[in-house]
Amino acid sequence: TIYQCEVGQPESGAPKTVAQAAVTALTGDANQSRLGYTDAFGLIALREKIAAHYKEKYSLPADKEVGTDRIVVTTGSSGGFLLAFTACFDAGDVIAVASSGYPCYRNIGGALGLELANVPINEEFKLTAKELRKEIEERKASGKKRISGVILSSPSNPTGAMLSVQELKDMCELCEKEGVRFLSDEIYHGISYDKEAATALSFSSTAIVINSFSKYYSMSGWRLGWMVLPPDLVDPINTLQQNMFINAPTISQTAAIQCWEPETIAELETHVAKYRKSREFVLKQMGSISEIPSKNIAPADGGFYVYIDLGEELVCREKGLGSTEMCRMLLEEKGVAFTPGTDFEDPAGNLGDRRFRISYAGGTTVVADAMNHFKDFWPSWVKRVTDANM
Repeated sequence: TIYQCEVGQPESGAPKTVAQAAVTALTGDANQSRLGYTDAFGLIALREKIAAHYKEKYSLPADKEVGTDRIVVTTGSSGGFLLAFTACFDAGDVIAVASSGYPCYRNIGGALGLELANVPINEEFKLTAKELRKEIEERKASGKKRISGVILSSPSNPTGAMLSVQELKDMCELCEKEGVRFLSDEIYHGISYDKEAATALSFSSTAIVINSFSKYYSMSGWRLGWMVLPPDLVDPINTLQQNMFINAPTISQTAAIQCWEPETIAELETHVAKYRKSREFVLKQMGSISEIPSKNIAPADGGFYVYIDLGEELVCREKGLGSTEMCRMLLEEKGVAFTPGTDFEDPAGNLGDRRFRISYAGGTTVVADAMNHFKDFWPSWVKRVTDANM
């Protein structure tokens, strides 16, 4: 048995209402089952649901309300990243990312010829306006290229840390003041624990908001997401969408219209309750390991990850004993799969082989078994490192 705590994929499949809508569409009359191309920006019925979602969930004021003309349904959030990067930046532009962040930001940016500014996160495992401002000022002072954009997720992958409402407001204001395009990755919205999630749309008229049906809505394989665009990017992204993707999968769009029905939300909230239970168990187990101080465990405010820093005392790089080797040994000896930090950390630094991520998206039983096996494994890891450091 492999206890899979390495991937950010919900244990559950799509909600029942969504799955049934897909069956109905596939087996209906010829007009229903044809499932041909949609408008490049997506089905208007789905975009209307998304627009209503922002009005109801975030209580946007009248001047910030989102019209369907600014919503583009994408082929997952990944399609959104590609569209946004291509529309906003040219090869050689600099985009800022958190030093601990989602690896696809770096990989997509690199593939498009963008230069990356890996901005160190703070002690709370966050990239805030304070850290970004420091990077901007240092670049001005040293004559380096200016930052053209910044992308970050809140709640964050891998850290689970969330910007507070004020921190998000400060980030939006700094970006608008400095002419930096802010790409706000909000795909873990809906999965947070006792902290309020805000959207960049509340504070910015130039930010791009990116979201997905993969996490809260539990539709990872349906490859569906969306973006809310500022007015100046509607035409460029319409053109890019038509040429790159034509439209997001029609069957997925058709089914996703059901995502905001009361029955669907009730089912999805049972998922969040399971995530909460698993999160509490992981944090309790990690908190009982005396060798790892609490400051080395990211806050896990939202999403379904706990991110841990082993520190210098619990690795021995000279002997190849870092978090990557720990995860390999744990998998081989106990059948538990965690993700080493090398996937997420600034490749120019040395923190990747000190840190690792635990995903608790895979169900309460899997998580409990995995953590119990990890606790059994842990003393042997401490001994290996202690012996290697002697």
